[in-house]
Amino acid sequence: MQVKIFETTDMASGLKLVKKELGPDALILSTRTVRSGKLGLLGRQVLEITAAVDTPWPRPSEKNAPVQPQPPPEHQAYTRNSGVSSAPSEEEQVIQTSESHFKIGARPERPPQAFVQISPPAEENPHIRKEFDELKSMVRNLAGEIARLDQRPGANNNQARNAGLTGNAILHQRLQSSGHSRVLDLLLFHGINMETAQTIAGFAKDSLNETDLLDEQKLYGFLLTTISDILEVRPPSFACRDQQHRIALVGPTGVGKTTTLAKIAAGYLSNFSDSIALITIDTYRIAAVEQLKVYGEIMHLPVDIVLTPTQLEQAIARHQDKELILIDTAGRSPRDTLSIDELSTFLHPGLAIAKHLVLSATNREDELTETIARFSRLGIDNTIFTKVDECINLGIILNTQIHNTSPISYITNGQRVPEDLFEADKKKIAELIMPQSEGRFHD
Repeated sequence: MQVKIFETTDMASGLKLVKKELGPDALILSTRTVRSGKLGLLGRQVLEITAAVDTPWPRPSEKNAPVQPQPPPEHQAYTRNSGVSSAPSEEEQVIQTSESHFKIGARPERPPQAFVQISPPAEENPHIRKEFDELKSMVRNLAGEIARLDQRPGANNNQARNAGLTGNAILHQRLQSSGHSRVLDLLLFHGINMETAQTIAGFAKDSLNETDLLDEQKLYGFLLTTISDILEVRPPSFACRDQQHRIALVGPTGVGKTTTLAKIAAGYLSNFSDSIALITIDTYRIAAVEQLKVYGEIMHLPVDIVLTPTQLEQAIARHQDKELILIDTAGRSPRDTLSIDELSTFLHPGLAIAKHLVLSATNREDELTETIARFSRLGIDNTIFTKVDECINLGIILNTQIHNTSPISYITNGQRVPEDLFEADKKKIAELIMPQSEGRFHD
């Protein structure tokens, strides 16, 4: 691979320079703004582009494919080489797309793994729905009961503490003599917290006989069904195109809002139409604006930058003919109440914007819980979990959603656009939380 660094004044001229020097198969590895010359902070500000050229990816079969007009060179799609070991920052995340996945200037055929359309679930049995609502209520109330039990004096507690065990380990030791200890251990192994795991294990003991509890397939199927019914999902109903869809992505810094927005846009472009407008109010970071602009250029979509709530209203009115409007926002610290309140002035209820809270599955459970509580003042409609590919145990999704009233809309599992995004589906998320191949059924 040949790697070269280019300095230019803007992205458009930079892409032309890369194309001229390295050819149409060049790959963009990263972009950043630097100061040139020997004057340090007083130097001229330029855009630094790191690019490389390698063997191009094989093209998909073009048999029976319609002839599409070729776009100008400056709009060629680039991809980051997957062999680069250092992970880019959010500002330097590279648009990962290629001709084999997403052709510029024409709506591609539905690519494999690109944007899964989930059929609506069958109508639930009211009796089963009532049981699982009671189950969720039990989980919410169990924390206080466990804390009370831990404070009760007893020989077992003292022995456990003398052995160096505290907290969840003490409770786990108490449950070893019960019939559901194997199920409890399995749930804890997959990252489901003690309160939720104990409730589900108790429900399994009441619902299954001893033979079924020892049957790997029956137990696995029961746990998948139980977790599926606890989860709440609601992906956007893009199939209904009678009215304009407006979606804003909000959340903390570094969770991947801009990349996720580009995935949703690319997915809609692949499956429906190019009637899309992109709007950003993330003016705190120059790189975020430039990143969204590049995405817009590649997909041939308009990108509007707004600074005030009035400008946002004007931009929405300007794109009233579009089927989908996607709005990117600046990351806000959950503890920065003033910034969240400022954001609420942009996304007021009169604009009918669906607000999707973006959360990283790699964060701690207490951080996610606090983030949900702090951003709730915006009137969150849905939740998106990102970076599930970077998380070892995904029980945290179930733990978080137990206390979250906003259903899940999307899951992202990588940075490729648009492949690493799928619409929320109960069964698929349950299988992510409880992957059978990595379970401890044989312990």
